Amino acid sequence: MKIKLGIFFGGKSAEHDVSIVSAKAIVKNIDRENYGITLFYISRQGFIYLVNENDFNENNFIKNHKLSFLSWENLISIKDKIDIYFPVLHGPYGEDGKIQALFEMAGVPFVGADSFSSALAMDKVVSKILFERKGLKTVDFLYFTDNNSEHIKELVEKKLGYPIFVKPASLGSSVGITKVYNEEKLDRSVNLAFKYDKKIIIEKSHNVREIEIAVMGNEELIVSKPGEVIPFKDFYDYEDKYELGKTKFNIPVKLDSNLEKKVRTIARKGFRALGLRGFSRVDLFIDKDTNEVYINEINTIPGFTEISMFPKLMALEGYDFSLLISKLIELGFEANK
Repeated sequence: MKIKLGIFFGGKSAEHDVSIVSAKAIVKNIDRENYGITLFYISRQGFIYLVNENDFNENNFIKNHKLSFLSWENLISIKDKIDIYFPVLHGPYGEDGKIQALFEMAGVPFVGADSFSSALAMDKVVSKILFERKGLKTVDFLYFTDNNSEHIKELVEKKLGYPIFVKPASLGSSVGITKVYNEEKLDRSVNLAFKYDKKIIIEKSHNVREIEIAVMGNEELIVSKPGEVIPFKDFYDYEDKYELGKTKFNIPVKLDSNLEKKVRTIARKGFRALGLRGFSRVDLFIDKDTNEVYINEINTIPGFTEISMFPKLMALEGYDFSLLISKLIELGFEANK
């Protein structure tokens, strides 16, 4: 008997299109001998559609079989048709604990972190505070819930200085992020970040190397070798991630053995600090001048395309794309016993 896998993709977030690409990579690479697939497309308006694979391949997602707005009742109604769910929903409404809470309410197993830990990881402010409580270093930061221009400028000047990064507190794929070099462009960057979120975070910019590590497991963790992102621009922004593709990667990156051990240890501790399970990509910085390591953020549903960092890093640990999908499903069953 094949395991019946329900794949949720699309979603209401700004990362809707990225989610589609990730879902297609999973469908292409999954072991068809052991898994049957049911595809659930969530539109930008929040409606959920059952999609057959031919329409999926043709990007024709909206079909007549609409389950209305995604809800607990909808999950209950199709509960017997699916053995386990795989949410491939990046950003808000998918990576922030909302859909995980629905799975939990319906009592169905799913791949990845639970609702509470997902919410913690999604909020860059809360996660940094928790990292610091565990003794992990983060770059200096401020956060704001009110768009008070003079107050923000005053605190940035006093506490951080320039350059800085201005970000929505709970988003991904570098959406709404700006690097700011002086006060003149601060207002515009703050307004952009507030367009995407009710809370923003402003971080001090350092001269750093950008390091990413894949972590997978529940009780026992597999922590990958580190990879390095070498941005084409000032930072790895949305345009370069999904359109230009000019950023380069070192996978794995060669680090001094002690430094590699340190970044992998920090990645493990960061994963545990948020109570995560299943899989995540941990993003860190190494200061080019001091070799100090800072933990930046953790993505609980990282990009899952064939060129994404998470699957490439796990391939170094012996998990090709197909085996990786099977392992994540196994971990999902294990966590939801």
